[in-house]
Amino acid sequence: MFAGITKEICAEAWEIVLPGFERGVETGLLNGMRGGLVVLDPANPDAAPLFTAGIGDEGAKFIEFATAKARVADREQIDTSRLRQDFPHLYQPGDIKWPGGIVRDGLVLAFSGVQGEYDEMICDWMAAAIRAICRIRFAEADKADGPFLG
Repeated sequence: MFAGITKEICAEAWEIVLPGFERGVETGLLNGMRGGLVVLDPANPDAAPLFTAGIGDEGAKFIEFATAKARVADREQIDTSRLRQDFPHLYQPGDIKWPGGIVRDGLVLAFSGVQGEYDEMICDWMAAAIRAICRIRFAEADKADGPFLG
């Protein structure tokens, strides 16, 4: 049954995205096999992240950075690269200054560990995978009996 985004859906999406990340490291596009991913819960973005994933020995540190990026992106409802470029006056003391957080169609995600622009690229991949999985699950639920999800 589909009732919206879940940790399991995020984990499936990450399984799809991770090989692309690994290939980016192999080709030298990304500057290392390290990082942390965070997906905030759209139903409760102030709660603990819905999903996190760490890569490498310092995964926990990068998850902490990604969480800070996600919180800034959520508060301002804007990608952190655009915030940094066009709206630096919206930053507050204690905010992380690096880009890597995005806002896409109600999803707030962040990655930290490689170059900021590529951090956001990885988030875009992840958001697209989450949305696709949710669309398929919703379509399957729509065929089920009854008008309500869950």
